[in-house]
Amino acid sequence: MKTEEFYCWNCGTQFEAEGYLPGKSWTRVCPNEAQHGNSLTIEAAVRLIKKSMGRFFTIAFTKRSTGERRVMTCRLGVHKYLKGGKKAYDPEKLGLMIVWEPKSAEYKSIPTDAITELRFAGRKYQVVK
Repeated sequence: MKTEEFYCWNCGTQFEAEGYLPGKSWTRVCPNEAQHGNSLTIEAAVRLIKKSMGRFFTIAFTKRSTGERRVMTCRLGVHKYLKGGKKAYDPEKLGLMIVWEPKSAEYKSIPTDAITELRFAGRKYQVVK
C-alpha cells in the first residue's frame, strides 16, 4: 500500500502512514500519540469533525441558551433534507457548526467553543480549551 503524508489533528506533527482504502481503518496514529493522551484542543476537535467524511460521531457540549449539557450522535454532509435558499447568517462567524442528528431527523447547530467531549472512530476525547 502506498504511504502518504499526514498531519496530526492535535499537535500538527507531519508523519507518513498508509493511505485510505475501502474496508480498512482510515484512522492514522501520530508518533506522539502517547503525549496527547485522550485530549484535544477545540480547534483540533473541529478539524477532526470536518475531516470525518460523513461518518457518525458523538459530541457533548454546553448549550448557549440554557447552559445545560447536551450529548448527541450526529454527522456532517447530509444534504437530503435541505429546503433551498440561503442562510440569513454565517454559522462559522458565530462559532457554530451545522450537523444532522438522525434521532430527531433535524439539522442542529453546535457551538464550537462549548464542545467538551468527542467520540469518533472508536476513541473518546476530552476537549480542552
